Amino acid sequence: MDRRKGKEIRVCVEERKKLLTELPTGLVMEILSWLPLKSLLNCRCVCKTWLQIISDFHFAKLHLSRSAVSILIHNLYPCIQARYLRLYQIVKALDSGFIQIEEMVLGPRLNLPEYEFSRNVDLVNSCNGLVCLHEFGMRDLLYVCNPVLGEFITINVPEGGNKTRKAFCLGFSPKSNQYKVLQTFYANGAGPIAEVYTVGTGSWTSLGNAPISIFEHRSFDAYLHGAFHWVTYSDDGNSKGQIVCFDFEKDMFGEVPLFQFPCGRARITFLNLGVIEDCLCVCGYPDYDFNHFEIWVMKDYGVKESWTMQFRIKHKSLSYAFSDWFYPLILLKNGRMLMSYGDEMIVCYNLKKKRFRETTIRRTVDSFGFDIVAYTPCFVSLKDVAKGEHISR
Repeated sequence: MDRRKGKEIRVCVEERKKLLTELPTGLVMEILSWLPLKSLLNCRCVCKTWLQIISDFHFAKLHLSRSAVSILIHNLYPCIQARYLRLYQIVKALDSGFIQIEEMVLGPRLNLPEYEFSRNVDLVNSCNGLVCLHEFGMRDLLYVCNPVLGEFITINVPEGGNKTRKAFCLGFSPKSNQYKVLQTFYANGAGPIAEVYTVGTGSWTSLGNAPISIFEHRSFDAYLHGAFHWVTYSDDGNSKGQIVCFDFEKDMFGEVPLFQFPCGRARITFLNLGVIEDCLCVCGYPDYDFNHFEIWVMKDYGVKESWTMQFRIKHKSLSYAFSDWFYPLILLKNGRMLMSYGDEMIVCYNLKKKRFRETTIRRTVDSFGFDIVAYTPCFVSLKDVAKGEHISR
């Protein structure tokens, strides 16, 4: 009896395998493109056919268009932690409030470059599925990599001219399908000066003087409509009411108008830029009032009058973190919002009940904090988008 049951189970499993492998390629591609990252990595090991499908350039583009924004964290110290990136992907967000988050640890050799001096590595940003890292100190190198596939290219940062306050930003031009790296710096007391590197050309192009230095102008996700965005500040640290952007298609700086403050209102402090539901947003504390912070959304990109205050949230000091401010990361479909608390902890805010809840995503005990960027996991190979470059694995 037991043998018969065992035989029936084996036959059933074989029939299911046969059914899956005999599905039309287009249908298999459609099904696989909706799976989360860990499941897709497992599917690559099922059979050669599925591996070929997932490795196909058309599948990579389809999957990227559906891949949800995830959280990529780089702990600053200690030295051993600085060698790794941690990826957190939201797999489920139910109306009940349950949120399933999958963690992946990305390390050297398998996912990332093997740094010579690991403590001098900076997570710059991510754009359209690729990640930019900066190794500085004894060497001055940029890495553009796909940590999912373990591929990367190495870019030498131009030397000379007594350059200081160097800063970088990875971007993507949808029309030309090219990745680019923007650099701003000061040289011999002059600046800021801008240069751009187009992946695949092997060379930097000077853009002359820049309206802003992007040094220390970080944000979780400020890439929208082919441009990256920064907010400008005055000498006292307050925002000037100006958003500068760089268009990676035209290689030009521009300006996006910020909202007009109501009469009697002071400027917003601790201003952070982001993207919520495909709209540019700003978050900050108005009138030097640290009891509340506001999130404004630009409903119609480029139109000053379309700025709307979408959320006004009461500030709450939490345990664990040294720094005491919030800014939004991801707005979930179940009425929750993931936020960064002092770049040391990720919290979940219930928009309806107006309550914060701590998550398990936080800096390590012996770390000073972390860099955090938005990352969209993808299977786009650098062999397809970085032709002409030396690609390492």
